[in-house]
Amino acid sequence: STGPSREMDDAIVAAPRLQRRSDGNVPTEAPRIDRRNKTSTMSYDETTIIGGCRSAVLRSFAKIPADWDTNMLLTTFNYLRFGHLHVLRSMQPLLHPIASQSERTELYRAYSIRSTGTVNLLTWRRSALLTCFWIAFGSAILLAAVARTSQDNLYLMQQKALLPTNGTELRGCRYNEPEPILVFYKDRTSGNTTTLSFEQPPERVCEMSFTDYQREIILIAMARTALPAKQIDSILDLILAFFSWVALIPTLMALSRWHRYGISLRLVGAAWMLTFVTPFVISITPVRMFVDWQAMDPVFKDFIAEFRVHFQTAEKEQALINICGLIEDYEGNHPYFLVEGMCSIVDRFPLEINLDGFDDFNLDLRTLQLQCERARELIADGTDQKFLLQAKGACATITPYLSDKEGGSSPELMLAVTQMVETMKGTIELGIGLSHAMMSFQIMVPAAISLAPGLIRGAMRAKTLVPQSSIPGMFILMLPWLYCPLVWCMYNIVFQLLGNLIMLMGLLLLAYGPMTYFVLGVHFNVTKPMTDHKMRQVLTWMNYYIIMYTSVAYCCIVYWLFFTDARKLIEEALKEFKNPQLALSILFSILSKYLYTTLMGVDFMVHEIAEQRRWESYLETGVKPFGGGFQKHLNLSDEAREGVRRLMKERSARLDELARVV
Repeated sequence: STGPSREMDDAIVAAPRLQRRSDGNVPTEAPRIDRRNKTSTMSYDETTIIGGCRSAVLRSFAKIPADWDTNMLLTTFNYLRFGHLHVLRSMQPLLHPIASQSERTELYRAYSIRSTGTVNLLTWRRSALLTCFWIAFGSAILLAAVARTSQDNLYLMQQKALLPTNGTELRGCRYNEPEPILVFYKDRTSGNTTTLSFEQPPERVCEMSFTDYQREIILIAMARTALPAKQIDSILDLILAFFSWVALIPTLMALSRWHRYGISLRLVGAAWMLTFVTPFVISITPVRMFVDWQAMDPVFKDFIAEFRVHFQTAEKEQALINICGLIEDYEGNHPYFLVEGMCSIVDRFPLEINLDGFDDFNLDLRTLQLQCERARELIADGTDQKFLLQAKGACATITPYLSDKEGGSSPELMLAVTQMVETMKGTIELGIGLSHAMMSFQIMVPAAISLAPGLIRGAMRAKTLVPQSSIPGMFILMLPWLYCPLVWCMYNIVFQLLGNLIMLMGLLLLAYGPMTYFVLGVHFNVTKPMTDHKMRQVLTWMNYYIIMYTSVAYCCIVYWLFFTDARKLIEEALKEFKNPQLALSILFSILSKYLYTTLMGVDFMVHEIAEQRRWESYLETGVKPFGGGFQKHLNLSDEAREGVRRLMKERSARLDELARVV
C-alpha cells in the first residue's frame, strides 16, 4: 500500500485545488481504510488498554454523517446529535484516520480526494469549527450579560451621582431648640445675685451618622468623577459583545463550507481577526481622559462645611471666649456659678476627634480640662479666690488658642481635615485608574494567554499532517520562549499577593511547562523532515510529559486552595464577588480564542507549505500550479525563461552557501 509519507505529500498538492468533478463516472464510494494492515505506520496496537480505548473512539467517528447538500434542519439536528463526537474528534492528533465512511465517500465523489492526510485535515477542521462555534456562542452570551450588567451599574452610578452632598439633606438632619445656659453669681459686698443667660445653638439631630456620611461622600465623589468614563466603558462593553456575535457569522459559514478548504480558510481568518482585533482596539481607547477630576471638588467642600457644623466648633469656641471674657473682668467674691458655666461647656467640647482617614490627629485641649478639674477641687476646699485665679489661668491658656492669636490648634484642625480630603481625593483617583487598568487587562488577557498555546497546538497539528515540512517545527521551538515569560509575569502577581511555596511550584510548572515542546523538539529535531512513525514518537513523549507536569501543577494548586490559609481568603473574595458572569466570560473567551488560533495556525502553515511547494514547482519546471485543479502553462518568452533559470540558480547557490555555513 502507499505509505503515509506519500499520502501527506499528496495532501499538499490536493488540498488547495479542490474542484467538484464534472464527469459522469462518479464512484459510489471511496476506498475504505484497512486497519488490519499491521505493517502500515498508521496502524496501532489494539491489545493494550490505551490502544483499545483509541480504537473505540476512532470507531465511534463512523457514526458522523457527512451532511452534504442536506437541508438546514437535518444538518443542525445531526450536529446536535453527534456534537460530543465532534468534540472528541477535534482533540485527536491526526495520526490515524478520523473521517467517517460517509465523509470519505462524499469527499471522493465531489473532489476525488483519496489522501488520508487531506481527509483528516478537512474532517478535523469540521469538528474543530463546530466546537469553536459552540464555545464562541457561549462567550458571546456571557459578554452580552456582562454588557447588560455594565448598563445596570451605569444606572446605579448615575443615581448615586444625583444624590445631594449637603450634610443636612443627605444625613436627614433636623434642629431642636435647647434650653439656654443660666449662670448665677452673688456679689459678697452688695449681696446682689446676677443671672446671665447664654443662648445655645439649636441642637442638630441626624438620621445618618457622620462616619456613614463620610463613606457616602466618597462614593458620591467617585460616582461624579468616574461617570463620564463609565459611560465610555459601557459603550465599549457593548461593542465587544456585538463583535463577538458578529464573529459567529463567518464561523458558521466556514462550518457550512468545511469541504471547500480555500473559502473556509478565509472565513476562519475573518472570524479570528474579529475576535483579536476588537479587544486590542478597545484596550487602547483612552478611557482615563474622560474622567472628570474636577467634579469631586464641590463634594468635598460640602464635606468640610458639614465637618464644622457637625462638631459645632465655631459656636462652642465663641461661647467659651465670651465666658472667659467675663471671668477675666470679674472682681466679685462668688465666682462659682460663673466658672461652672464655663466648665460645663468645656465638658461638652469635643476634645478628641477620630475619623476614618484622620486617626492620627488629636485635638489638644487636655490642658483646659485639667484646669477645670483643678478648679472644682479648689471649690471643694472653699478657696474661692484661688479658684478664681485658677479659672483665669485656664482662660489665659485657652483664649489665644480660640482667638488664633498664637496660631493655635483650631486652624491646624481644619488644615488636617483639608489634608484628609486631599488624601481621599488621591485614593479615589487611584481607584478609578486601577479599575480602568483592570478593565483593559480583562479584555486583553484572553488574547494574550490563548495566542501562543493555540499556535503551538496548530503547529503540532500541521507537523502531524506534513511531517516532512520544517515550517511547523520552527514554530514549535520558538513559541514557548515567547509564551512562558509572559504568562509568568501574570502568575507572579498572584503569587506575590497570596502565594506560598506550594503555590509557587504549581505556578512555575504551569508557566514554564510548555518549554517541554522546546526541549523535546530539539531532542527529536522537529525542524527536520520526519517520518510518520517518528512524529508519532514525538507526540507520545510530549503527551506523557505534558500530562505529568500539568497533573503535579494542578495538585499543588488544589492543595494550596483547600489545605492552606488561602481557603479563607478565597471564600471571603467569593462572597464579595458579585459578577460571576465576568469570570465565566473570561474563561469562555480564552477557550474560544484558543480554538480560533489553533484553526488559524493550522490553516496558515498548511497554506504556506502548499504555496512553497507551488513556487518550487514553478522554479523547477516553469509551470505554476493554480487552485481549482488546473495548471496554467505560462507562455514565457526567452527572456522570461532566462529569468526563471536565474532564480533557480540563485536559489540553489544561496541555499548551498547557507548549508556550508551552518
